[in-house]
Amino acid sequence: MMRTKIAYNSVFTKNLSQRRKDTKFWSFFTFSFVSSCLREIKFWIKPTFLALLLGFMPAAGGFALQLESLVPETQLRQLLQSGAMDRERFDTPNLTMVPRFDALERLIGTNSRSIDPNVTVESIRLYRKRSPQNNWTASERTELYNGLTAVSTLKGIEYFSKSRNAMRLLYETSSVVDGPDSKNPRSDPSFAAPPATLNMYVRQKDLTFGDNVYQFTYHAGESSFIVVQENVTNLNYGLVTVIGKNKLRSVVAVFDCGPYLLIYAASMAKASMVPGMKQRAGESIFNRANALLRWFNQKADRAFRN
Repeated sequence: MMRTKIAYNSVFTKNLSQRRKDTKFWSFFTFSFVSSCLREIKFWIKPTFLALLLGFMPAAGGFALQLESLVPETQLRQLLQSGAMDRERFDTPNLTMVPRFDALERLIGTNSRSIDPNVTVESIRLYRKRSPQNNWTASERTELYNGLTAVSTLKGIEYFSKSRNAMRLLYETSSVVDGPDSKNPRSDPSFAAPPATLNMYVRQKDLTFGDNVYQFTYHAGESSFIVVQENVTNLNYGLVTVIGKNKLRSVVAVFDCGPYLLIYAASMAKASMVPGMKQRAGESIFNRANALLRWFNQKADRAFRN
């Protein structure tokens, strides 16, 4: 649950002013939506301008992906106009905004089938690098990857609480541990180059579900990172199990698209049908996703020196 947003629901719309602070899309302003930029320069983006605006020409470096190959044009135009997209559903397990990337689609499908979710959350963001280069450098790629594995830095991040109408602490503690049954903290891993696959266990204590252990699996490609988080302990609210063991999957995918990063975040859960618990689980997952997207912004800023 890093920089991005999609506004299809009342929860997102009601807190729009707060979430605008969480996203960075263009180099000439900070924490604002693209839509406000378009109003400021006072012209409509015609479809013919879209390819030029986003740099859809093939990347000279050969590794950067093209935005138009990942996101349908209609969705991409909506993303540009609103600055981001978020979707929260309690009535269907379907995820409708998954970027067209084979490895991600396979992971989403496999994880969805394994948990049969009744709560889903999706978000998409665009992040603009300061440098106009066509693809990330080896050092930028490595620094961003090490930033994503630095889970101890999740300690102290905050989320917006709708019920309290204020920012609230999300993770009281966060650290790598030896295994699913261990409470022994370890240092964050760091690599000279991203490994193709990495598995690690992370102990996190949050104000909603308490002290739990999760498995994080990282997949690194030349132009993408995909991280899958799975709970290996029950997520309880008081005495009630809200999400059972292995019934939560959170996926974050980062795609290098030349001057931009495209970030996709999705969470799927099989939540308790006890009255009120499914709603609480959904809101908690949504809050986590947006807090993590803000955290990702910090990592990307550091990697690309924005």
